Amino acid sequence: MRSLQRRLALLEAVIAPARIPEYPLLTTAEINDIAERYQSGQRLTKLELCRLERQSPIIEGELLMTCHDGNVFAKRYVGIDVATAL
Repeated sequence: MRSLQRRLALLEAVIAPARIPEYPLLTTAEINDIAERYQSGQRLTKLELCRLERQSPIIEGELLMTCHDGNVFAKRYVGIDVATAL
């Protein structure tokens, strides 16, 4: 089973960037999951990075997550509602 999961992950990493326009925007639940895993130091999948780069979500009004060339940047604006400031 692990071998199959690993192969699917590799296939997803190769195919995902070409199919990104077909993927819907990240949902609130997906954004929160990505933010929690990023903040705990876990790796994000290639697909998540591509979708994150496309959307640059704002989490809980204070945390702005952006992605460029596979690098994730998170900036917290304490006390500022970024969603209304942009």
